[in-house]
Amino acid sequence: MFEISVNLATHNRASYLEACLVSLCEQTLCSTRYEICVVNNACTDETSDVVVAVAARYPRHRLFMVSEPVAGLSRARNRGIAETSAPLIANIDDDATANPAWLECFLTRFESLLDDVAAIGGEITPVWQAPPPEWLDAWMKGALSAASNMGAVPRFIEPHEGLFEGNTCYRRSALLSVGKFPVELGRVNNLLLSGEGAVNAVLRHQGWRLFFEPAASINHVIHAERLKPEWLRKRMFWQGVSDYAMHAYYQRYGLETVGQINLDLPMDQKDWAFVNQNTVENLGKNLKKLECLGFILAMSGLIPINTP
Repeated sequence: MFEISVNLATHNRASYLEACLVSLCEQTLCSTRYEICVVNNACTDETSDVVVAVAARYPRHRLFMVSEPVAGLSRARNRGIAETSAPLIANIDDDATANPAWLECFLTRFESLLDDVAAIGGEITPVWQAPPPEWLDAWMKGALSAASNMGAVPRFIEPHEGLFEGNTCYRRSALLSVGKFPVELGRVNNLLLSGEGAVNAVLRHQGWRLFFEPAASINHVIHAERLKPEWLRKRMFWQGVSDYAMHAYYQRYGLETVGQINLDLPMDQKDWAFVNQNTVENLGKNLKKLECLGFILAMSGLIPINTP
């Protein structure tokens, strides 16, 4: 039986997938101790060819692919959970590469912690496809999954902090206890829904603890098109929609949500003009307004929220 399963959901990222898979096959951990499950999530590119080719290069590894025809990151991750067997499940994004000791760091740290630790998250090192602009602040980098900003010391995370699901290793028993990943959240094709951290919040509500291990690091590609105001504006609008979907998800598990939400919306015609402006002037303020706008439109039912 394997000690850890890598759960790699992918959608039309064949050009990045090979590097990711090679990094997983060249881990310091012995190949007999882990498996790699690639979940083909409605791919229409050369994903299958890439997986077959890498598997042939590393015959000692259990590297296999399964299909999840319904598009959606959470659905794909849940398929990977169903198709694997190890007590620990490590997520990685398809446009990331794992440092050589990535899996070994997770295993070693879990061995040193009590059984009430549901997940261990690691650091993310951005790989910029284009130089990051000067206006890109720490908050915006968080929206890009470009860094954790949690320091260099291993520790339990604070109530106001979270872990990036794309670099987190979970206890299988913990994920199963909360019904795995919420299918109404997470990316679906090019739709920028986000469920980042939702399952972690429910795990904590049920008494599990979360840990940060900076040595379990990955390198994550930050695509050039995401370093433009127009992409960030779209991203934060859909974050607002996701915020409302997470609100509904938390309520199903009895997790208290805020009773009053302060929504910073445009109040006059001049204020509304930002909707059609892709400039960096007051970008941070406008991104927050767009997030609020997405939330209120989802809450009003004008943007339907999928339910499981």
